[in-house]
Formats: sequence, C-alpha cells, structure tokens
Amino acid sequence: MKRWVLTTMASLLIAATWGSAAGASAASGAGNATQETQVAGNRSVDSRMQEAIEAFLKSAPPTEATVLNVKSAAFGAIGDGVADDTAAIQKALDQARAQGGGVVYLPEGTYKTSKNLYVYSKTKVTGHAAKVSKIDTDDGYAVFEIAAEQREVVIDGLWIDNNKSSGNIGVDFQTNVSKVWITNNTFTGIHTQSVNINATGVKQIQVSGNHFEEVAYGVLTNLLATDVADVRVVNNQFINIHGDAIELNHPGEAYASGMNFVIAGNYMSVPPGFGGSGGAGFGIGIAGATHVTIMGNVIENARYEAIHIEDEAKHITIVGNVINGVKAEPDFNLNSGVYVIDGDYITVSGNAIRGAADYGVHFEYAPDREATHAVVTGNTITDGGQGGIRIAGYTGESNIVVSQNIVTDNEGNGIELAGDLRNVKVTDNVVKNNTGYGLFLEHSGRGWHLAGNAFYGNGAGDIGFGSGYAVPVPLRDQTALIEETVSVAEGDEASRYTAWRDAFSLGSGAEGVLYVTAVRDGNRSTKMYRLSWDGTTLATTQIAHDGQGAIEVDTPSMNGKRLQVRSYHLASGNVWTEVQFEGIIMLK
Repeated sequence: MKRWVLTTMASLLIAATWGSAAGASAASGAGNATQETQVAGNRSVDSRMQEAIEAFLKSAPPTEATVLNVKSAAFGAIGDGVADDTAAIQKALDQARAQGGGVVYLPEGTYKTSKNLYVYSKTKVTGHAAKVSKIDTDDGYAVFEIAAEQREVVIDGLWIDNNKSSGNIGVDFQTNVSKVWITNNTFTGIHTQSVNINATGVKQIQVSGNHFEEVAYGVLTNLLATDVADVRVVNNQFINIHGDAIELNHPGEAYASGMNFVIAGNYMSVPPGFGGSGGAGFGIGIAGATHVTIMGNVIENARYEAIHIEDEAKHITIVGNVINGVKAEPDFNLNSGVYVIDGDYITVSGNAIRGAADYGVHFEYAPDREATHAVVTGNTITDGGQGGIRIAGYTGESNIVVSQNIVTDNEGNGIELAGDLRNVKVTDNVVKNNTGYGLFLEHSGRGWHLAGNAFYGNGAGDIGFGSGYAVPVPLRDQTALIEETVSVAEGDEASRYTAWRDAFSLGSGAEGVLYVTAVRDGNRSTKMYRLSWDGTTLATTQIAHDGQGAIEVDTPSMNGKRLQVRSYHLASGNVWTEVQFEGIIMLK
C-alpha cells in the first residue's frame, strides 16, 4: 500500500492511495516531467503521488473559496461554550457540499452543539484548539455524522466531546461511506462510542493519531456493518477506557462480514475501576471478523482480557505486541493476554506477555466452539497467575503448533494441553522456573509431536499427567541444563562427585543418543552414549569422549523413570551440566 499523507490541506487528495478517480486523472494530467523518475520503465511511487496531488489541486475549488471559517460572518459560530453553534457549523458543512468540497475550519473555542453535524464528500473538518461538545439532548446521538453515499472525508485536529447520558457517538458512519480519515483528534465522553461503524457499504477507513480518554469504546465496528472492509486503526492512544478500546463485532457466518483490518502501533489502557459491563474490558475484542492484523500495540492493565477472539474469527495475525498486565475484573478464569474460544488460522507470534491473571496465551473450547489451525511461536510469557500457555480442544483436527516460546516464572504449569487435541506440535520451547510442571498433559492426544523442548527449574517437575492421560505419546529430543556445586574435602572420595540430579523422564521406554557435558571453570568433560531404556533397565554404550582438565562425566543412571547424571571433580566449584537426548521416548 502507498503511504498516505495528511499533513497539509491537500490531505483530502490522498484518496488516490486507494486508486481513486483523482489517481486516474493524475495519470492523464501529468505534464511535469521533472516530477517523474524512471525505474525499470515504471514511474516511482513518489512521482505518482505527486501527480495525484497536483491533479487534485487543479480540480479543487480555489483556496480562498475552499476554506470556510465557521466564525466568519457568513456562518456566525460563537465558540464560547454557551451559544448553540449547531446551525452555524452545519451551514458551513452544507456550503462545502454545495461547492463540491472544501475545508471547514473551526478556530480556537468551545462549540456547543445539540444535533448531529452532517459531513459530506470531499470535505475536511479541522480546527485549532477547537472543542466540539454535544449537550445531553434527545435530538440526535452523534457529534459528527458522515452522511450516506459520501467519500473522501477528513476529520482532523478537533476535540470531539459527547455528553449524552446514553447511546452517544463521536463520529458515526451511514451506509456506503468510503475513503475517510479520522486523524489527530481527542475523544471524550464516558458513554461515547467514539468512532462507530454500524452500517453497510463502509470501506477504506483510517483512524490514526487520535487520543481517546475515558470513553465507552474507542473504535467499534458493529453488527449491522456486514460488509465493512479495509479499516486501519493505527498509532492511537486509548486511555482509561470503560468498555473495549477496539471492538470488531461481526459474529455469524464465517467470511460473511467484517474483513481486512489493521490494528497497529496503538497504546491501550483498559484498567480496573472503569466501566461496569461484565462482557467488556478488552484491549482488542474480535468476534467473527476475517483477515485481521494486530501488530506492534502496547496493552497495559486490561481488566478482563488484552486480546479476545471468538465467533468463527478467521485469519487473525497477532504479532509483536506488548501485553503488560491483565487483571481479573470480572474474574471468570479467562483473564489472559491472548484468549481464543472460537477461531481458525490464528497466528500469535513474537509477543511479550507479562502479568496476566490467568494465562499468557489461552486457547479454550466449548462443545460447539474451539480454535484450530493456529501457530503460537516466538513469544515470551512471564508472571502468569495460572500458567504460561494453555491449549485446549474439543473434537476433530486441531492443527496447532506451539514452538520456540520462552515461558518462565509463571504460577502453575508452563504449557498445558487439554481436551481432545489432535495434530499438535509442541517443539523447541524453553520452559523454566514455573511453579507447576513444565509441560502438563491433561489427556492423551492423537498426532502429537513433542520435541526439542527444554524444561528445567519447574517446581512440580518437567512433565505431569492428568487423569485423562492414558495412551502413551511419543516425546522426541529432550534438553536439560543443571547447575550444581561440588565441595571437595581432602581424603573424602565421595565429596568429589556432584549429587545425582534428575535430567528428564525417559517414560516407559526410550531409544536414542545421549550427549552429556559437564563444565567447571576451564575444565570440561563431554561423553556421548547410545542409550536404550525398556522401562526397567537402562543400557548405555559410550561412543565418544572429549575433555580437558580435572573433571569427568559419570555413567548416567535412573531414578524411577527419570534419567540422572553426575560428574567427578578434583577441586571445588560450580558445575554446569548440559544433557541432550536425540531419539524417541514413550511418554507414560
């Protein structure tokens, strides 16, 4: 997508970024060869953008006729916060419509309004230190209403305040509105749905650079917007939100409504103590929308969930976000960083999630709802109140990958698999210092691939099993890292050995290659074994050895089903032992 530019009066022309008629006229009217560059026979993006701007300026009314100052004698707005300026502002908006577009300018002041202000095509509404404040009246519900069938509208640089006691909106969209920019505004009003899209035919909307504070909802696309598409919510601030900061509410038939959203670079705070709805309190809530990118946002102190997905949402990408704190208001055991109850083709990648009251990432199921075809990869998850990652499924193929996450210092288990999950891969995760198990399997599953994970320092052990776990699951390629201190006493041979330390479970049987390295200061010893375990007897055959200094790896042994290692030393010190197993374990 081309950059859109909104820094000058000519920002209205950027409709060309969506291939508007202005862009087409630019191609026919381009006559300034100095503005063009050739790259492999094609004009540059900057050249085409410049032509689009020039073409729009040629077709727009003269500047002196285009800028309509609402305080001028022609319109008569007062802006003192006392007089009702509705009629004056609407007169200016109507004049812009009559002349084919223009800039409606509000100088410094507070403009009291009592009815909806209707905005039409090719109009930019802007101001300097201008507050438009709607009083509590039954005559209309919005501050600004973008009228049906309108396009190329900009609302920029205003303070938009709605003081109605219920059902109030900051900027509302009627049917078949397209190419709208809502930029650099401040929205207030505790009952306000600040930007509300609840009509059919709404396309190509950008909401950017705005400040939303103590409003009910920041940006809401709702049930009646059955075909809303191409909405970008970028680089906004949402502070002390009473409902949800951003809500895409399109439940129903999959792929039928609400698609192509980008939510990026926003800051959101939805803290406890604001709002009383038991169903709100999300940073971002998604119901049924399709093709949504959530990228680079910061969500702090979400009182319910930071990101919530349900109602057959499809193709949701959640990448590179920071989630810092999810509280328990209300406390339904769903207070997680990313919570998915019903969705398909979900990517949760590269996020930093800390301090969720329940889980960092939580995929749950109900009898008729679950998440499938999902990837949870490359996240860091810490300080969760119930655990790090929980993946639960109901029936059918789950097709879920949990890979290369760092899951540390959570209350409860690091990773949990629950329900009737099928076709699940849990690979190459580092799961450390959680109070429960590193990996907890509530049930057995089919088509599971567990490999390459490193579990260590977890309070209950590496791997635990629930009552529904009956059929053994194969476990491949385990890693453990152990720190130990050896205190050598003169004449005491036993003191030269570290204590036997558990590495990981070999289950009911194992076959493969074991690699053990012990390091103390500049001393090291590495041994490789061929290993076989039948559930009763451990057989090891050393196949390679390398070392330096006064240290030696001892032959491994078993403690029940757990592999144990130790090493021999001639001097005291801290010892690090790395254990890697390449092979397959019957996990039972």
